[in-house]
Amino acid sequence: MNRSSKGFGLAGVIATVLILAVSAVMSSSANSAELQINSDKHKQVAMQQQTKI
Repeated sequence: MNRSSKGFGLAGVIATVLILAVSAVMSSSANSAELQINSDKHKQVAMQQQTKI
């Protein structure tokens, strides 16, 4: 029985896992960068409000 003719096989599974892992890392780094930007903006707004008082 020739197993390589059925579906994606092991190579397809490995490729899928790699794609999902890369997309998860990219999503995580994007969320991290977005949180850092929001944190910096919050600090700037807080500093401006303190100087106004």
